[in-house]
Formats: sequence, structure tokens, C-alpha cells
Amino acid sequence: MTLLLQAAFAAEVSGPWMGGDYVDFAAEGSEVHAVWLKGTDLYYSHLPGAPVRIASAVESGDGGQIRPEVVVASGRATVLYTTVAGLYRVSSSDAWAPHLVSPEGARGPFLAAMAARGQEIHVVGLAHAGAATQVFVDGKVVFTGGADGVCMCCKPAILAEAQGWRVDFRDAEGARREVRSLTSADGLAWVDAGPATAGGWSPGGCPSDGPDRSTSALLVSDGRTGRRIVYSVDHTGERALPSADAAAQMLQPRSVPDGSLLAWVEAVPGENRLVVRDGPAAPAVVTRTPGRLEPGNPIVVGSEVWLPWQGAGAHVERWESQAPPGW
Repeated sequence: MTLLLQAAFAAEVSGPWMGGDYVDFAAEGSEVHAVWLKGTDLYYSHLPGAPVRIASAVESGDGGQIRPEVVVASGRATVLYTTVAGLYRVSSSDAWAPHLVSPEGARGPFLAAMAARGQEIHVVGLAHAGAATQVFVDGKVVFTGGADGVCMCCKPAILAEAQGWRVDFRDAEGARREVRSLTSADGLAWVDAGPATAGGWSPGGCPSDGPDRSTSALLVSDGRTGRRIVYSVDHTGERALPSADAAAQMLQPRSVPDGSLLAWVEAVPGENRLVVRDGPAAPAVVTRTPGRLEPGNPIVVGSEVWLPWQGAGAHVERWESQAPPGW
């Protein structure tokens, strides 16, 4: 989907997740599947169907990086969630039976992500193995950090591309927190593709802000100038994205899969704002709050984009591009 028009409409979407936490969505056309938490219980609905409790003792938090996720293929929903016991995948196709997708013996909660293409689904996560820090895919360790390890407080990203699969994560090396990539033709054998960024993290502390990748670019928040800025990284290099407020810190980038709509948080003293950039249009503030604003994954629903975010509770903003007058 490409959203290139200059005027847009935003409004909050209501649903059974209201009063809950950490809602996530998957869509096939106008068919929408949702998961969300109420306390530590995990609920699912094929909207507008009745909610079904599918798991309990589910963990969340870490600035919104630990949260349940859902993908859908051929009308079947698959959900990823973490507990202190492990990382699990469940599906509507087998009555929500839990399947462990973290390495045997590894303890949660996990920073993890999931992606689907056709009937193929893969899960990436981060784990400790004694003093070592590791990246795993579907329970198999595919990368072990060096002397400084993998940045364990930054959620990894996974994406299905035309040529296969890609995983991105922050790799610690001294004071640097560069994003590193792994690639796979089949989702089974993984190759270290090396650093995907070259800017360096400033300051050297862990940013608690994982990368995001679309089919067109890698998105990462970086503080090399003393102000955190969202950078877009592709084969042509790295470029800073424009902000809605030049004084704001730009955090936690998100995108729809084809990169046609981007979202991030802009923080100023006393206020957090959810910002979108629709195609080449100028960044626009969708909502603002004096409290928490932890963005989820935006999804395309028909001609709209839904943008979930976590504040004191779960919220969803509907963004709909509209043609300017005269079009």
C-alpha cells in the first residue's frame, strides 16, 4: 500500500481492547485480528467477534518492547507472547496450544518479534546463555555476541523480503550500539551480513530502542548529534528524517511493511507525541499525552492505517489519507 496524499484524517478506534493493555493487530484486507492484555491474561478477537482468552501469566513492558504480537495467514491467526518460563507461539489452527520458540532452558521475559509470509512464520528473540548474549530464530541460536555482547534491551526486528528473510538488532562494541543484520534465503540457515549502520551511538549507554525495518529501509533512532533523531538507512546511505518539532527527541520508529507510512515518538519536556509521515508529506502529530506513549506496529486496514499505542491503557489511532482539494 502506498499512502502519498497530502491531507489526512485521524481518530481513535474503539474496540474490546479498551481498558486493556498492549493491543496488536494483523489484517488481511478488511479482516482484522487483535490481541491484547488484561492484567496478565492475553485475549484474541477476530473482529468484531467475541474476545477469547488464549494465555495467562503473560509478560509486558520494557518501554513497550515486550508485548504480544499477532500475524495472520489464510485467515489463521498466530500469536507470540512471553512469560518468565519462555517465549511461546500459539495459533487458532490448533486451539491455541502453546509451542515453545525460545532455546531450551532460556528464561524470559524475552525481547522478540515475529513475521509471516504465506504460510511461513519465523520468530526472532534475544537470550542469555551464561555470560554470553545471543540472537535466536525459532529457538535456534543464530548469532552470539562478542566481548561486549548483543544489546539485550533493544528489541530485534524481522522482515520477509523478496530474496528471503532479514533480522536486525543492536550489537554492542565498546560505546557503540550499531545495528547488525543477519540474512537467510529460507529462514533456516542464517548468514551474518555485518553492520547495517555506521553512525555510532552517543552516549554509550544502552538506548532501549530497537530498530525497525521495512522493505525499503532500516529505521533507527540515534543520538550522534546530542539529540535523538530517526535515521532511514538504505543502499544509498543514512539520512536523518525531518521531525515535527526540531527541539524534540525522536524515538521508537515504526513503519508499515512497504515503508510508505512511518511513525515515531517525539518527546519534549512534559509531553510525548505520536507522529506520522505519510509518503513524502511533512510529519504530522496524531496524538499527544503528558504520560506514557509506547508505539506498537502500524497495520494497513483497507484504505486506513491503524496505529496502536500504549499509555495508561491501550489506544488505537486511525489514519486515513485523503486527496487534497481538486484531486
